[in-house]
Formats: sequence, structure tokens, C-alpha cells
Amino acid sequence: MTAETTQAKRTRPTFLTDYAPTRYRKRLTPLSRVPITGRIGEVWHLAAQRHPRNPVIVDRAPDVDRDGPLERSYLQWAALVDDLASRLHALGVREWDRVAVVKRNHLDVALLASAAARIGAVPALITDHHDARTLAVMLGRLEKPFLITDRQALERMGLDKEAVAELTEKTACVDDVPEDRPDVVSFDGLRGGPVVEPRLRAWEEPMVITHTSGTTGVPKLVLHSAESLYSLGLVEAERWPFFRLRDDDTVAFCEPYSHQRIITGLLPLATVAPKLVMMSDPLAPVVRDLLVEHKPTFVETLPNAFLAWEELAQDPAKPFANVRVFVNSFDAIHTRTVRTFLAATERKLPVWVQSWSQTEAGAVAIRPYTRGSVKRRGHRPPPTQVLGWPVPGFGRLRAVDPDTGIPVRRGEVGLIQFSAPGRCLTYVGEKERHDLKREGHWWNLGDMAVINRLGAVRLIDREVDRIPGASALEIEDVLLDRLPRTTEVIVLAVAGGKPQPVYSSQFDQPVTEAQWRAATADLPEMAEPIHIRWDEFPRTATWKVRRVMLREQLLEDADGIGYGTWT
Repeated sequence: MTAETTQAKRTRPTFLTDYAPTRYRKRLTPLSRVPITGRIGEVWHLAAQRHPRNPVIVDRAPDVDRDGPLERSYLQWAALVDDLASRLHALGVREWDRVAVVKRNHLDVALLASAAARIGAVPALITDHHDARTLAVMLGRLEKPFLITDRQALERMGLDKEAVAELTEKTACVDDVPEDRPDVVSFDGLRGGPVVEPRLRAWEEPMVITHTSGTTGVPKLVLHSAESLYSLGLVEAERWPFFRLRDDDTVAFCEPYSHQRIITGLLPLATVAPKLVMMSDPLAPVVRDLLVEHKPTFVETLPNAFLAWEELAQDPAKPFANVRVFVNSFDAIHTRTVRTFLAATERKLPVWVQSWSQTEAGAVAIRPYTRGSVKRRGHRPPPTQVLGWPVPGFGRLRAVDPDTGIPVRRGEVGLIQFSAPGRCLTYVGEKERHDLKREGHWWNLGDMAVINRLGAVRLIDREVDRIPGASALEIEDVLLDRLPRTTEVIVLAVAGGKPQPVYSSQFDQPVTEAQWRAATADLPEMAEPIHIRWDEFPRTATWKVRRVMLREQLLEDADGIGYGTWT
């Protein structure tokens, strides 16, 4: 039986045919710079056409090309995408097949996604941080995907012979295949085939699957099309004053490549094609070396990775001295962190851009900060808790009562809903959950916040983590600012009890009782703090703290307060 005949017998899953419509937007203004494409299957090739020789540097060799160089041109990376597409085709991947990528974090995760999309398949990017049960649920929702993985994931995530046979169409390993695993194909052994003719999905069709952080349970698998991704990419491709992406930038990027952020980010990066330094582990020693060597002008990483880099920002080699723009997405950033990095650059007018964003809906609100914005220490509310505004004419926000769904007045705390082009199509295997969060064009973000008279949004907490009459995010930010030796502070909601602060500190030295009392004198009453090591905080792939899991670990039988309906 030929591969084409086999493909004809495979049924396309319902989630690829039954999904909610999304809105498309061609440009923000008639003069806007727009993404070169919305299709991830052609981003590297189009970037190579524009700037074939511009370099893209990685911190270690790709796992899919272990003997390859660390620095290549856009043209060479596009050639590697062609090679990966050829290998996927040799594995048996055809149009509409799902290709799950579960491997160690690296830019090659995004390359595999581009390769799969280039031949008409639907890549599904899954971090390798999950336990066996969670991974089985996610693979099950994809309905027999092809799986590209590595030996570490096979062994650590419970991908034994039974799991591979039950959950996948075929499984290939990017590094050495264990001798006792004849069920696993060597991905490297599939080299040498001809370049496959591109078969890109139509703009409105499902194109790629990523997942949410999973702070409260099994992550949701989020489906996007080229149309929705292009619409989200408009915000980043725009020529904003001061903080637009430029072709003479050196961009240092350190994110989980299995996340939606890199997929959306590829669109403006391919459009502008600057020099890129793509790092995979924020804590790896090579990070410092790369930053010092290449002196980036534009830096983006996770909020908690920036927090972990605060000591690096004061390195005598001044790795951030040339940075003109810092960007953080995902979560709110701490004021102390912004102040530290803006002080570390020698640029006269550096800008920090905070993007409050969601996998499902892209950039919800954007706010730039300058040195003057974060000058005051320990201020309430922290300046970074005001996340900014939706892009004018593109997105809208409203706050509603979580019990009734009725909009609340400006200045009152409510559950935030967002309306803009580019919202995702569905949750894979959980369509009802997706439908519960949408109301016409409005999308429920699951966050409690206040929209002020000027339309700016001040984030209070995730609804599931809310604390009556207070804000855990505010308390955490203020304590980090007032207690400089702390490296993480989390305040847990506890039903029927006081909020529970948990913190870590430099050199694991606890804060003295007197220091704690002074720092919390004007804050809401809380339980006595719990001191743990930084690495004892359970985290997602995006370094978010899993608050529910932390509460279960530290407070036996304690429950939260929020409903959790919109997580």
C-alpha cells in the first residue's frame, strides 16, 4: 500500500473541519508595514529571498543537525527546513497529518513546524516538560499524530512501546535511537530524499497547533490559521515610534520554541530579517558569552527569565549596554526588573515594551516604559501592573461581572474580555471549552482587572487565583521591590484563610522578621511567609509558577477561591 493510499484512508479529525470563524485584518493603517506572510511553511524561504546572507546564530547545534554550524544565513536555515520537510515526507507525513514535536527546547522546534506546514501537515508543538499522563492526554487529543521527539523525552515522559503504538502513527527520534526500541525510527536516517514540493494550507484553513502554559492543569491545545496568525502579526510588524523592529537590529531571543510566541514572532522577523541570536536555555553559561559577543540592540525573553538575569545585567562585561528595546510578553513584569535592565543599557533613551498577550488572542495590551516610568520604589500600585492599552482601532477591552456577565463601570474590578482580529479557531479536543470563552467577537481572557477612565487596564489577578479585596500581583511586585534579595515572591489565595506568601532569596538566606514586617506594614494581612529555594517553585515551560500545584505542595487540603471556569 503506497503512502498516498494510506493517507486517503486516514480520516481528518473533526477539530480540523469544525471550528469557530476568526476575523482577518489586512493592515492597521494604509501606511503600515505588514507581515510578509501568515504561512509558517514559507517564512524562512521568504526571509532568505529578502536578506539571504543575514546571520541567525543559535546557542548549540540543532538536535536535527547535530554536526551543523551554530551560525547560518537565512538561506542556509531555509535549506535545512527543506531537508526536514523531506525527512518528514520519507517518514510518511502527508497533507492534514498532525506532526507533534516534543523535544528539548531549541530553534529547531520552530524549523520542524515550518517543515511540516510546508508539506501541508499540521504541526503541534508540545514542550517536553510534561509528565507522562499529561503528554498522553495531549497526544490523544491530536488523534494519532506523527511524533518527532528525542531520547530524553522518550525516557522521561513515559513514551514506551505501548504509548507509542497507542498514541502515534509513527514516532521518530532526532538523536540516537535506543537499541531496544525498534518501534522508533531514526529521524537522521531519513536524510537524502528529494526536496518536496510545497503544499501550503489555504489562508483560512487550520495550520498550526501550540499550547497554553498549563498553570492550572493539562494545557489547552490552541489551533490557528495563517489568516489568524497574520492578523496577530500586524501589531509586531508595524513601524512603531522608538520600538519598531529594524533591519539593522541584533535581536537576542530566548523563549520556549514550542509556544505560540515564536510562531507569531517568525512573521515580523521574516519580514525584517535582522541578525538573530536565538537561545534556548536562559540559565546556560553560553547565554552570557553570546550577549557579550554580539551586543544585542533588541532583547526578548520571559518575565521570569529577565528576573533570573538581573545579576547578569550587572556583569562588568555589560552584555546589555547596547540594548535600545527590551520586550517581555506572557505575564506582567516586575518593576524592579524593568528598572534593573534600563539601568544596564548605555543608550540614552532605551524603551521597555510590556506586551500582555495570550496564545489564543495575541497581544491584548501594550505599554512602553522608560527609566522615569519605574523610578519610584515600592510604589502601590506598581507601575508595571498597569499593562497599557489595546492597539487603537484594532482591539477593544471590556470588564464584566464574573457572576452575571454584565459589563461593569470603568474603575471597577471585572472579568476581562477582549475583541480583535486573529483569535484562535478552537481548542483541539475541547471545542466546548473554547465556545464557553467566546461571546460573539468577545473573548474571555480569564483575568480580573480594572479598566480606568483612559482605557488602560490594570491587571489584578487570574480569576482562578483571585484574592478578595487585594491583588496578589501587586503584593508580589511590591515585595520584590522592597526586598531586593528576594528572587521570587508568590502570594497564594487560600479559601477560608489568609493569603499565603511564599518566597525564595539570593543564596537561600531568609528575610529577617524585622525586614518582612517593615516591607508588609501597609499591605493586606497575610499568613507568615514560607521560604523555599528558587528551584522548588513548580513552573511551566514559560517559567510561570504553577500556583495550584504550589498550594497543594505546601498547604495540605487548602483550596483556592476563584471559580476557574475560564481557564
